[in-house]
Amino acid sequence: MFKQLAVLGLTLLLVSTACIKEDSNEFSEINTWIKDEMQTNYLWNERVPESVSGTIPPGAFFGSMLDPEDNTSFILSNSNIIPGETSGLTFTSGISPAFGQFSNTGGVFIIVEFVYPGSPADSAGFKRGDIILGIDGSGLTTANFLQLFYSERNSVRYSLGSYDPEAQTIFFADSNVTVEQGELDLNPVVYSDIIEQNNDKVGYILYASFNSGESAKYNDSLDVVLQEMKSQGISELIIDLRYNEGGDFDAARNFANAVVPASSAQDEDVFIRLKYNDILEQQILQEDGEDSERLFIKFEEDPENLNLERVYFLTTSSTSSTSELMISGLSPHLEVVKVGTRTAGEYFGTKIIFGSEATPPNSYIMVPVVLQYQNSNGTTVSGGIEPNLTAVENLLQPFPIGDTQDPILARALNSISNGGQSSSAKFISKPYIDLVDERSRKLGRIMFRSEKN
Repeated sequence: MFKQLAVLGLTLLLVSTACIKEDSNEFSEINTWIKDEMQTNYLWNERVPESVSGTIPPGAFFGSMLDPEDNTSFILSNSNIIPGETSGLTFTSGISPAFGQFSNTGGVFIIVEFVYPGSPADSAGFKRGDIILGIDGSGLTTANFLQLFYSERNSVRYSLGSYDPEAQTIFFADSNVTVEQGELDLNPVVYSDIIEQNNDKVGYILYASFNSGESAKYNDSLDVVLQEMKSQGISELIIDLRYNEGGDFDAARNFANAVVPASSAQDEDVFIRLKYNDILEQQILQEDGEDSERLFIKFEEDPENLNLERVYFLTTSSTSSTSELMISGLSPHLEVVKVGTRTAGEYFGTKIIFGSEATPPNSYIMVPVVLQYQNSNGTTVSGGIEPNLTAVENLLQPFPIGDTQDPILARALNSISNGGQSSSAKFISKPYIDLVDERSRKLGRIMFRSEKN
């Protein structure tokens, strides 16, 4: 009835006083749920009002209480989130996209960062550096590129482009490729190798997301790779997080346990400190005590531990959230060399709260910031993590993943061969600006995927 009243507009003047009063509280139940959950969970819960207005739409009510520092929390309807993403699945063809725009023409395009092995895109022949200029007959603009790329369709037709390095422009290649899409369970260990140079055996892993997988199957997959590297006697490790926008804590701790010096793992040194609002912190202290795993993530002994003295991370502005957590958390315990460009500077964790579990249920999904993380020294990654060695990639003219000529990987290898030192970086001109994938980044911030309150 209430929807009908809203549509009728001026006829509201004719309805009874009781109906007007009832309609004015249209959003009371949902907004009360938002208020209660935010008071309990939100990191800046002092901003949550005590009273609830039933006339303010839920999205506006939620937004009104966000801290100025918070560009992370969000709320949306159930129908607007892909169901698989709350369970670890991703609706995709298997392409990892980068989005760019030419500063001279304003043209928007998609570049393939990499392709997940065994995915439909892999079967269709897509490879790193491929360019997409249109999707299902529509050209890309700053207003539609995310919506077009992430729309759910059983198949998608990509219009491909080619890059002219002399003119620094992209043109349509008169080629269209149709690829199937679906909910894929993507192994984050996209590529691994042992690179031999001089007398060094260097392990290299492209790790696409911090995803433990169902029953920790992807942690197990990573452990197999690390165990093989250990058996081969690697002396250095390069972890490629250039395209890793975050994920869950368990995956980060599992990886870090293999990288940190064995003594730190044996002593169960602190990997990460977690800071909540006062209500949650007191609740955790009462339930678990001061040594709670919800307050401190500690290293654990791991049979895959490589007992390294140094680790290299490859980074870009897409390296965010849990990726930064891992880099920051390891830094007090061994030499950490960052190669590439500055990271995103995301040091908050979020959790999904389902309206379907509220009383009464509603159709919303709320994803507020619930914590801030710090390393054992109390340091955050505010402003991003600056590289020790700067290197830039141009995805319009890329080398394959793991190719030793890749400028960022090459900079790390050069440093290793020179005993930790490095010559000046080769300047690479990048003729486009990056467009931020806010959708993917928001999902990467979700460290707690589902927890009934």
